[in-house]
Amino acid sequence: MRSKLVSLVKVIATIGPASSSSEIILAMAKEGVDGFRINFSHGTKEEWREYVKIIRESEDYVGRPLALEGDLQGPSIRVGSLLQPIPVSPGDIVIATLSDQVGLEEKVFPIPCRELFREIVRGDVIAMDDGMLKLEAIEVSEDHIAFKALTPGTITSNKAIVVLGKEIELPLLHEADMERLRFALSNDFNYIGLSYVRRASDIEAIKILIRGFGGYAKVMSKIETRSAIANLSEIVNCSDAILVARGDLGVHFPLERIPQLQQMIVETCIRSGKPVALATQLLTSMINSPSPTRSEMVDVVQAILEGIDMLILTGETAVGKYPVEAVKWLKRIIKTYEGQVKPRRSPPPGDKKHEKFAYGVVELAENIGSKIAVFTKSGLTALRIARFRPKVKVYAASPNKRALRELSVIWGIEPLYVEAKDYSDGLDKTLNALVDQGKLVEGDVALLTYGLRDEPVHIVKIVQVTSKR
Repeated sequence: MRSKLVSLVKVIATIGPASSSSEIILAMAKEGVDGFRINFSHGTKEEWREYVKIIRESEDYVGRPLALEGDLQGPSIRVGSLLQPIPVSPGDIVIATLSDQVGLEEKVFPIPCRELFREIVRGDVIAMDDGMLKLEAIEVSEDHIAFKALTPGTITSNKAIVVLGKEIELPLLHEADMERLRFALSNDFNYIGLSYVRRASDIEAIKILIRGFGGYAKVMSKIETRSAIANLSEIVNCSDAILVARGDLGVHFPLERIPQLQQMIVETCIRSGKPVALATQLLTSMINSPSPTRSEMVDVVQAILEGIDMLILTGETAVGKYPVEAVKWLKRIIKTYEGQVKPRRSPPPGDKKHEKFAYGVVELAENIGSKIAVFTKSGLTALRIARFRPKVKVYAASPNKRALRELSVIWGIEPLYVEAKDYSDGLDKTLNALVDQGKLVEGDVALLTYGLRDEPVHIVKIVQVTSKR
């Protein structure tokens, strides 16, 4: 039952008002969600704590590790707190004030960001809601900005704001983000999503903070600005994972360039051995419809064929009317097309010995038609193998639940909990567990392997399952 839910391409669902109940979260897990995302720009600690509790209970129920990813606000500009949304039509005049919140003043909204008020000038255009709502600055003072609406939309609390053509220099993390980071680490989040990454030093800074707080979370850098594209290689090399954030990319770049940028980012990540996720407008129509559009399905299939590791549902599950159906449809599309991924594979450079070993394991397993079973304590060997997008089944066994949760959203990996005292014992117990669970049957060939992280020692053991075992 469990293997039927595990796909090569993984699915992450964002938790929000539409999916916050234990019934919906469990239903999504039963449909094969591999991880859950919490956007810390919305909600409270009490709500997030309840989400984590429900997710861990769902994990126990379905018998699969589920990853947790938390998005920090990062150096972004956002609307403050509104008592009620503000609808705007083209030509409307709205006023932004330098404050955290406002009352019921008509067409007035707060922006708690002094840097914006210093940098913006008359004629600048700001965008919200992934560029759907655009406002032009017509009058600017120290603490008020008058905007004229260029497009229709609705201003709501916490909406991200982008100034078109400008990247305003902001602190990497503000105090609220520091508290959110502490919360995530104390609740064993596996990935921290860092918004508006500009350069490698941003990632290095948050990694220092994570270690300083005694945490182990991986950093998932969101590529969504011109600076991030300009510094893509250094950002990918420094990150643990990458998120292609198409929403803001589509604000900073012409829309017709987004497919090209997406493909470039995915190829860079695969070549560098870094997991890559895709978010924004995967199945947007399912916010209000029980089934996706044809064009959405084509878009998802293209991402699958590019070799993406993870597909992240955002509004579809956070605020949509059909969160469980969105998961079902995404898994259905994945299962139909994931077998058509054609790995763009070439041997790693000679000085990359660990990567060359992983490459050799994949080539050997494909040549002899065996399944791959990795025993790993950190997850690193399994991650290296996944980089080459094997055409054979890959199991990653570990006594480390944190590593298994991290691997649960990596392309092609099926995580398996195996308690063992050492690596040699781990290989034997991994083989036994796979046979006992019916994942290996008589006649199957298994390539068992492990790599010692800090030593030049790699083991490969090829076994054919027989009834005499």
